[in-house]
Amino acid sequence: MSESHPKTSLTVEFGPDQIRAIDAWIARHGDPKPTRAEAVCQLVIGRLGAEDEHPSTVLPSFVTGRDIV
Repeated sequence: MSESHPKTSLTVEFGPDQIRAIDAWIARHGDPKPTRAEAVCQLVIGRLGAEDEHPSTVLPSFVTGRDIV
């Protein structure tokens, strides 16, 4: 995300399965591990392709915590 644009804070609610999936995604990353908020931002940006012309083909499965290609 470009630092020259103002950021908007969002409040999002996730159920236990989604939290486990986010935590599993975080656990697969090296140190320093992202916070849950950073992880959700990375997942959204990656899926939307906000920082790239080509959106990611990886969609996280919030049910299993695995990445689906």
